[in-house]
Amino acid sequence: MPLCALGQALEHEVKAAYLFRFLSFVEWPQSTFLRPDSPIVIGVLGADDVLAELREIVPGRVVQGRPVAAVRLHEGASLAGVHVLFVGREAGAQLARLAPTRGVLVVSDSERGLDQGAVVNFVRAEGRVRFEVALDAAEQRELRISSRMLAVASSVRPGKL
Repeated sequence: MPLCALGQALEHEVKAAYLFRFLSFVEWPQSTFLRPDSPIVIGVLGADDVLAELREIVPGRVVQGRPVAAVRLHEGASLAGVHVLFVGREAGAQLARLAPTRGVLVVSDSERGLDQGAVVNFVRAEGRVRFEVALDAAEQRELRISSRMLAVASSVRPGKL
């Protein structure tokens, strides 16, 4: 496998791992879940490689007492029942339309993802995948992000509260 292909493979694996780990550090409004045993659903739009990796990670896993599921979303799909939405580069143009959804942690892979309404945005720094967080966007969606997650973010945009 060429070195550049290996680097790309590792990048989607890292992003999937981050998406899974974020679940432990986010608090959703209680009304977001239909039942106490409803799964936390990660919806993926425009990043089939990340979705495939998530589907390797999540089976049988439980986070915050809930099972975890990863689903593919298509352009125009409803976000009902989705708790984390990952908008990959291929779907970046849709980010601004999708980002304002209440109770959904929107994670993007766009150059200016936070400016387009994402709560978390992946960035590349020093050859590594990192992430930045917008607390104002989290507050708008009634999400609480743990200080432990904020401590490892490459940057944090302050909230209004």
